[in-house]
Amino acid sequence: MMKTLKMVSKIMMMGVLVFGLAYTVLAFSQPVFADCGGVQTSIINCNETDPKSGIFAILGMVLNILTFGVGIAATAGFIFCGYQYMTSKNEPAVIVKIKTRILNMVIGLLIYAMFWAVIALLLPGGLN
Repeated sequence: MMKTLKMVSKIMMMGVLVFGLAYTVLAFSQPVFADCGGVQTSIINCNETDPKSGIFAILGMVLNILTFGVGIAATAGFIFCGYQYMTSKNEPAVIVKIKTRILNMVIGLLIYAMFWAVIALLLPGGLN
């Protein structure tokens, strides 16, 4: 049973890695050029009337990438805690430890959500 579970988890991890790599290659294979201050760029699109819009576009992208990373980490953490809970054999010390981890993850997600909301309000035009 454990060998089958390990094999399935390895296959799933390889699938996620292959999908992520393929998505990255396909997403960036055909660059779309935009004009930012007379310079062609494929990352940001800023207007020439407000020179600060380029930095806000970069900050928005960084925040979006950070949000994606936090979501992936939280999902992996919840899956890991669920797996530990299933294999805990009803040991009270282990269950308390797992519940504490889950509570800490929820608190961390709430703090990140508040951080995201404040930053989204401060960035001109919000987040895309």
